[in-house]
Amino acid sequence: MALEYEHSLSEVGLAQQGFADFEKSSCASPTSPSLARSDVHVWRIALAQTEAVHQKLRATLSEDEQRRAAQFKFEKLQKRFVTARGALRDILSRYTGLAAEKIAFEYEARGKPKLAETINHNGVCFNLAHTENLALCAVTCGRPVGVDVEFIRRLDDAERIARRFFSPRESAAFCALPPEQQPVAFFNCWTRKEAFIKALGEGLSHPLNQFEVSFVEGEPAALLCTRPDPREATLWTLQALHPAPNYAGALVVAGNHVVLKHWQWQAP
Repeated sequence: MALEYEHSLSEVGLAQQGFADFEKSSCASPTSPSLARSDVHVWRIALAQTEAVHQKLRATLSEDEQRRAAQFKFEKLQKRFVTARGALRDILSRYTGLAAEKIAFEYEARGKPKLAETINHNGVCFNLAHTENLALCAVTCGRPVGVDVEFIRRLDDAERIARRFFSPRESAAFCALPPEQQPVAFFNCWTRKEAFIKALGEGLSHPLNQFEVSFVEGEPAALLCTRPDPREATLWTLQALHPAPNYAGALVVAGNHVVLKHWQWQAP
């Protein structure tokens, strides 16, 4: 569930800003990435692309995706959807060896997309998140994964949202923070919770107040507790992501051994 906000971020801007995790690796984005069981690959996607790239990506979409794109009232939202889905197809084509237009999806009971079993011979799992002009795509081998991203900004009703969705302990800790610390803390908490329920594949049918995460700036990212089964917290790895200035991101993946790699997606 994305919290809407208008913010401009282009591929040129991402490259110029050169930020945090995604700029630490000097490797160019691979055309045929190798994916070990311990690997988690996170791709950063700029949704503001040239018209030529947009049209090339649109041509790879299925009829269903084309219909979904057409349902957006505003052209900018339509273009973001097309770019996100087209980039997802291109990324998955690099792991499967199939052409982007040949990528086929299936959907779990709660709507989480996955590669169709008929083409997923290597156990590739993925998750996609986007906010404004930035998207993140996480890819693993046989491990459930969830990713989320949000632009950090001040919300007038942040404390009301925290009391509604966070656990009582999280809500109390958040409301006790100085006002200047609340925006970062809020979106740290929100993205970490979203990433976890996306990894579970349950969406908002899984109550956000039934588990707790760290979120105060400077604290290590962690899944602190889960209810009703406290052992579940030990079965997952939570990782904070810093995809661009003023953005909060989070990754959750099943298991405890994670080798994380980041790439900037480049249009084919």
